[in-house]
Amino acid sequence: MVGMQPRHEVERELGPAVDAPAVDERSARDLRREQRRQQDAVRKLAGDVAHELRNPLFGISSAAQLLRFRAREDPVLEKNIGRILREVERLNRMVTALLDFGRPQPLRLAPADPDGIWDAVIEANRGLLESRALQLRHTRAAPAVRPSVDAEQLAQVFLNVLVNAVDAAPEASDLTLDSAALPGAGWRCRVHDGGPPIPEETLARVFDVFFSTKPGGTGIGLAVCQRIVEEHGGTIALESAPGRGTTCTIVLPGAPSPR
Repeated sequence: MVGMQPRHEVERELGPAVDAPAVDERSARDLRREQRRQQDAVRKLAGDVAHELRNPLFGISSAAQLLRFRAREDPVLEKNIGRILREVERLNRMVTALLDFGRPQPLRLAPADPDGIWDAVIEANRGLLESRALQLRHTRAAPAVRPSVDAEQLAQVFLNVLVNAVDAAPEASDLTLDSAALPGAGWRCRVHDGGPPIPEETLARVFDVFFSTKPGGTGIGLAVCQRIVEEHGGTIALESAPGRGTTCTIVLPGAPSPR
């Protein structure tokens, strides 16, 4: 056609044509890489801060214990020393959580039944459920599957999810835990409570480090859960809506590729 430039001349002037899906995939990969870099930076900072706090907290606790021993007959002093020790204990829990997040232990993978891990977590925390008259109905995956997991770290995830569900559920209500086998020997569980919905702006940040709506909360628990599940090659997500409660979904692949 008259006036039409050959393709090689157009490419020389404008550069070679770029396939849109390839650009999208590259952009997504770059975004994931940047997110991972930011997460690594936050984890390093969390670990460094926790390490620096541990020794001063130990010193404060030791000094307060000594004062308590020497001032047992002064009720006012005793009361204030008790406050100091309670705050030190709270900060120690936060330091431990920061270390868990900032300096994670490597996964020790072995074939295990995730529903069996759930059973152990539920049994160990039966008192937590009974304290609020909650019934938990557990539907196990059929057939059972045994993906390669770190049972100890996965139990930490399940415990955090259980505690959050117990806190949110109305007293004397039911919690449901439904598990299912997925293609390729994968596994999925859904934990549902009938509590009030989580606002959208909160739901968007629940896995952010240091974000918490609980008084005295560290805002680290769900961030640690997300890290552990993703290192197993899986996913964790929360869904919440008015009148439908909140559901936490955890998916594990049959053959995880740890990050």
